[in-house]
Amino acid sequence: MSIKRIQVFINRCLRRILRIKWTDKISNESLWERTRQIPAGDEIGRRRWRWIGHTLRKPCGSITKNVLDWNPQGKRSRGRPRGTWRRVRDNDVKDSGHTWNHVKRMAQDRERWRGFVDGLYPAPG
Repeated sequence: MSIKRIQVFINRCLRRILRIKWTDKISNESLWERTRQIPAGDEIGRRRWRWIGHTLRKPCGSITKNVLDWNPQGKRSRGRPRGTWRRVRDNDVKDSGHTWNHVKRMAQDRERWRGFVDGLYPAPG
């Protein structure tokens, strides 16, 4: 399920809880402010980055740490390429303005990593 569909579902549930009818024109931003929620895409991205930092601090023999650098070989089927963890990770790293090796070094320092993740996804308020 895509992040956009998840966000639509969450917004619909919030509007139902607050008893906001479709005729009441309320923007999503004001809905999130009223309920003190953050967009689902931001929450998913923040959790993904926190998990990556946690995984990069694991010992060298860890399977999950090795998977972050794994590049599967072989032919793919026709059609649009699926969004794999590696592709999503590479896009996120590129959007952050850093290289993967720099991100790996940065993850070793927890405080610096928390500051990095908080910079990418600041808390609402």
